[in-house]
Amino acid sequence: MEGHGDQSATGIGLDRRMVVLLVAVAVLLGLVVVKLVSDRAGGDAATRPDAVAAYDDARAGGMPVYVLFHSLTCEPCIEIDAVADKVVPEYEDRVAFVDAVTDEPDGQRLASRFDFQFIPTSFFISAEGDVVDSHTGVMTAAEMRARLDALLAE
Repeated sequence: MEGHGDQSATGIGLDRRMVVLLVAVAVLLGLVVVKLVSDRAGGDAATRPDAVAAYDDARAGGMPVYVLFHSLTCEPCIEIDAVADKVVPEYEDRVAFVDAVTDEPDGQRLASRFDFQFIPTSFFISAEGDVVDSHTGVMTAAEMRARLDALLAE
């Protein structure tokens, strides 16, 4: 009987080790997924400029401003962020871009200065500080360029 009891204890020890191993694997997989989502969405908050400071600097610069309010998780937000990543550099010296992630405290603080309910929402602000256009939802690259061109024509 002693041999059978020892075998059972060994089986329980092996089961515990398997559970610990499975938990460790699950945690590592979770970290990998978080890292992939963060990389896909533009990195972490530590690498992004503060949205409020970026907006205030952009306004002080005297150029028109394009503000994009979005999340790092909703599909339309991810889509428009990718369009902005493609289009905005074409306007770099003519329009200031502010990337306001509403998942983060600074993005929420900047959002409180604007009147909107849904994301993604874009605001196109003249050099004088007037909101001349806004759009809620995804835009194609052509639509974004047209709105930025119209902003420059103000």
